[in-house]
Amino acid sequence: MLGFVFWAAVLPAAVQYSPDLLRAALNGDADSQYYLGWSYYNGEGILRDLREAVRWYSLAAEQGHTDAQNNLGWCYYRGDGVPKSENEAARWWRIAARKGNQHAQYNLGWCYDNGFGVPQNKVEAFRWYQESARSGNHNAQNNLGFCYYLGEGVDQNLEQAVKWWTLAAQQGNPNAMYNLGICYDNGYGTQQDHREAAKWYRLAAESGADHGLPEPGSIQTTVQPVQEEAVRPSLQTQYKEETVPPRQIPKIPSREDKEKPRTEESGKYDDLYEIGLKHYNGEGVPKNEAKALQWWLLAASEEDARAMYGLGSAYMSGRGTDKDEMEAIRWYLMSAESGYAKAQNTLGVCYKNGTGVEKDLGEAVKWYRLAAQQNYALAQSNLGICYAKGEGVERNDEEASFWFTLAEENGNESAREFRDTVDLKLSAQQRERVAERVKLWQAYSR
Repeated sequence: MLGFVFWAAVLPAAVQYSPDLLRAALNGDADSQYYLGWSYYNGEGILRDLREAVRWYSLAAEQGHTDAQNNLGWCYYRGDGVPKSENEAARWWRIAARKGNQHAQYNLGWCYDNGFGVPQNKVEAFRWYQESARSGNHNAQNNLGFCYYLGEGVDQNLEQAVKWWTLAAQQGNPNAMYNLGICYDNGYGTQQDHREAAKWYRLAAESGADHGLPEPGSIQTTVQPVQEEAVRPSLQTQYKEETVPPRQIPKIPSREDKEKPRTEESGKYDDLYEIGLKHYNGEGVPKNEAKALQWWLLAASEEDARAMYGLGSAYMSGRGTDKDEMEAIRWYLMSAESGYAKAQNTLGVCYKNGTGVEKDLGEAVKWYRLAAQQNYALAQSNLGICYAKGEGVERNDEEASFWFTLAEENGNESAREFRDTVDLKLSAQQRERVAERVKLWQAYSR
């Protein structure tokens, strides 16, 4: 048997309806509203009433309760207590997913995977499965493995498929166990091992899988949204799982087929970001912005900060995907936190102008400074402007002159005019100090 099985007995009993719970919900407590909605939905301690469930989920969801938002999406998905609506289901899942709710991320991935409430988009499906899988969601891990197995939304990679199915199987996901059996049986992404295959088939059966004897090339996937289940605060959240009949794959591509797209597509270019850039700009290949994003998503999954920045720019401009400033900020932030100066400067601009985030001049200065310290000329000029105007930092003409001088030295031509303007306000002694600081900076930054 596996070392552990998902949702062991350590989980607490579900919260039930009580007068105190109702009183707290009526007083506007979002957690209580969520628990009350769950009680009505499941008939826990009170007569089941789906309309009341929706009402309380909605009140909690409007306050930003992500579990309630996810469950409200579930109600719209099923038509429980509200008219069935694919668009509303996807909308609420998107709201919760963007706030980091792993089950909503899985559900949103499923929507993009199947064209439910949103245009079908395998790249977006992969992205949201990946977000959820990284948070430990075993259904998402199973489906992420499936994406890698087929090359849906990402470059095909059987080794990655095995990796994610292993993680899901270790949490007790029977479909992932079965999929691992198929891989070990046929040597897909791992060393062929019939004994290991038999082990995973047995574990899948013992965990409730009902797939019968495996057919050649058959891979199982769980592709149904999940609903949160209410639990007591501060403890791990349970959720309900439903499955649909397994998806059948008639034939697994050979390793030669697997490598072919990379060989023909990339040629001498090993840099996934650069491949995407060529598609984005139409350099040497037909221009295809959507395809560029697929390459960048793959590069970003390998921690390429340039690709993260490219994805942010695509979402900010609406090139190759729907315009989404919040999503752009998410990618800019990941890139900036990885140390990419261009992203740090761009994030500073977003905070300065309130684009996709609440305007915050202090945050703008923070990100400009991080990029400026890497000798990124535009950020040095922007930081100089902040000091010259006293935006997000105390006004300091000497400091402004210092950063404008560095920006000019690093190739920003407009910085010279800015520097000349502030230098008129400086004494000869201040200008000498700036010149000395610039020399020291250049000496230590080489």
